Amino acid sequence: MVRLRERRCRRGGVEPARPAERRAHPAAAPTGNRAVRRIALLVVLAVAAADLLPLGLVLKQAFTPERESFAWPPTWLPRTLTLENVRTLREAVEIEGGLGLSALVAALTVAATLAIALPAAWVAARRPAVDRGLDRALVFARLFPTIALAIPLAALSIRVGLYNSPLGTGLWLAHTLLALPVAFLVLRGGFRSVPVELEEAARLDGASTAGAFWRVSLPLVRPSLAAASMLVFLVSWDEFGFSLLLQVTNRPLPPLVYYLTAFGHPGLASAVAALMLVPAVGVLLVLEPALRAGVFAGSGR
Repeated sequence: MVRLRERRCRRGGVEPARPAERRAHPAAAPTGNRAVRRIALLVVLAVAAADLLPLGLVLKQAFTPERESFAWPPTWLPRTLTLENVRTLREAVEIEGGLGLSALVAALTVAATLAIALPAAWVAARRPAVDRGLDRALVFARLFPTIALAIPLAALSIRVGLYNSPLGTGLWLAHTLLALPVAFLVLRGGFRSVPVELEEAARLDGASTAGAFWRVSLPLVRPSLAAASMLVFLVSWDEFGFSLLLQVTNRPLPPLVYYLTAFGHPGLASAVAALMLVPAVGVLLVLEPALRAGVFAGSGR
């Protein structure tokens, strides 16, 4: 319309459109963008509140007297802060043994899972035929619920002498099987982002296949390696079903939360849950620089 008016003006017709008319339509766009941003912000805040509210209630119960846990109507904010639950916890259960066992099992699970998943993910990323077979096997393994696998694994561990091991041997083997699909999928995505030409160039320079993997591909997937390590650690650290059935007396932390809750001690159970948060947050903080380095796009190609 503006061009038509200008054309007529050059022929001696109508005068050109004023600048205000030309800018009339684009000015309406920012209003819609602001509305979309506000809705997105509200959704993010609602999701964050849904995630943080249970965490806040756990911390409240851990550091307030148990009478507040049973108060009616319930109190959402702490009235009296105390370390009574933390002190009583050491007398009620073997918290040091449970903490040490959970940390040992999680560390061994991370090491065993990465030792298996790293070469498997690299081969799958480079050979599509192998990738399809591994994909089907891992998806099929994850179809079974934990309890369906825990009972036969408990029977098998009894036969081979790994049941209720003080070092949690049967438990970390079970956790390795549980965490393998998670680590494999994360690492395979990392290796797929590494150009094959880099490995081919290393082999042309005289490196072996293993050397190209170790010196070229592995350093470039450090963000994926950090993410896989963190996820595997959390899978083992928080896992409940195998821990309950495979460790009857030498118990890691998750079954302790269950037993204390079942016997009517929500404050002590919340103290154990709060204790479990500390290593999980610590692992996240340690691996955070490697996760940030995930912007490796274009950094060595």
